[in-house]
Amino acid sequence: MTTVIPRTVPAAPGRVPVLGHSPALLRDPLGFLGSLAGTGELVEVSLGPRAVWVVTSPALVHELLTALAGPCPRGAVQNTLREAFGDGLLMSEGVPHRDRRRAVRPAFSAASAGRRIRVVEEVTLERAGRWRPGRVLDVAAEMNRLALEIVTRALLGVRLRAETADAFHRALPDLVKGQIARSLCPRPVFARLPLPVNRRFGAAVRALDRVVDEVVAAAPGRAPGGVDSLLSLLRSATDPGTGAPLDDAAVRSEVITVLGAGTETVSSVLTWFFHELLRAPRVHAEVLAELAEALGPGDGHDGGGGLTPAAVGRLVYLRRVLREVLRLHAPNAFLMRTAARDVRLGPYAVPAGTELLYSLTALHRDPAHWADPLAFDPERWAGAAGRELFLPYGAGRHRCAGEAFAWMELAVVAAAVLRRWRPVPVSGARPRELVWTTVQARGVAMAVVPRAAPAAVPSARRTRAGSTP
Repeated sequence: MTTVIPRTVPAAPGRVPVLGHSPALLRDPLGFLGSLAGTGELVEVSLGPRAVWVVTSPALVHELLTALAGPCPRGAVQNTLREAFGDGLLMSEGVPHRDRRRAVRPAFSAASAGRRIRVVEEVTLERAGRWRPGRVLDVAAEMNRLALEIVTRALLGVRLRAETADAFHRALPDLVKGQIARSLCPRPVFARLPLPVNRRFGAAVRALDRVVDEVVAAAPGRAPGGVDSLLSLLRSATDPGTGAPLDDAAVRSEVITVLGAGTETVSSVLTWFFHELLRAPRVHAEVLAELAEALGPGDGHDGGGGLTPAAVGRLVYLRRVLREVLRLHAPNAFLMRTAARDVRLGPYAVPAGTELLYSLTALHRDPAHWADPLAFDPERWAGAAGRELFLPYGAGRHRCAGEAFAWMELAVVAAAVLRRWRPVPVSGARPRELVWTTVQARGVAMAVVPRAAPAAVPSARRTRAGSTP
């Protein structure tokens, strides 16, 4: 029998005394994490006195999320949100996670997503109907508000009051900043210090609690489209161990999870989608040609050419474009797992207590696995990419439960907006990536002008369309 000798984990270069690699990580998170693949497939970095192992290999990340999902539960980054999100699907592990996932699965199935298409289209057209020709839009702000409206109305059947939506949007930045601070210093004593970041974090949690109170109080039994609302599914679910219904805390934790996750990540992807179209007119023209062919005449003002599951399924090129946006602009900058016991990750022995960090953005931009990785090129999806290389929704038992709904939502919003409006670049706009625990779009601006009938748009040759900033 052959004895396998575990490999040694190399240390990242550039460590400075006391601070370790924290300055490099804070100065350029994506650049630093992306550079580590040149050191090894598993690399040790120092965050002050704290050692973290960064997984840079797609195969090892896939193994971590699938085969090791049990012994390597979520780590410090996610745990900092427990105060805000409770022990719901985003935070739970093991049997509780499995049971909660089963409870919410009907709300996010492909069939359920298809029945919610009309609602998503209506919400999008309502929001886009408030735009005015020539008006400069802050795309990130618009998409953030649109995504929140879609989540609350399509999944929960609730129309939020304007002041409630404003409170939600104001609270998210302070929640994320507090999460970052607590991730870098995960000791419980830090969270109790009377620091401004902790005070703002606490205020954000209380504001989100009030939003959830309003949603829970207003949610009907059925959402638009004649399907059960997420809240009704949660209220009818039972604990498999006791047979008792889920308590109020469990229901609330799932509501805040879907509000947070369903708003921040989707709005980021949509913002980058419009940014890339502004920079890639040939891709833009090809999307329009496909919309005209798949949906027929119509400018988005009425029901003519309305979206259906079959029509969305015909939008093959749009799907490629969206996949390329997700590859190049993965919403999660980095995530973590912690080894609960000694495990083996590929050829490496990982001791219990080791923190393991991985960056989907770095994986999706690694030149070792993607040709010309910073180029926005939807044609790379004409073939099939390996499942270990493209992980925007994770993998294994913790794979995003809302994946089918998210794909539908992205396609419907893109189609509904583009059939009514033509995005126009704005001189002086300075798009940039703002990296917290998510990669957010800032400075993306566009004007809109009324769209001619899609059928009048000529087809364009599909081509590579440039590079990311």
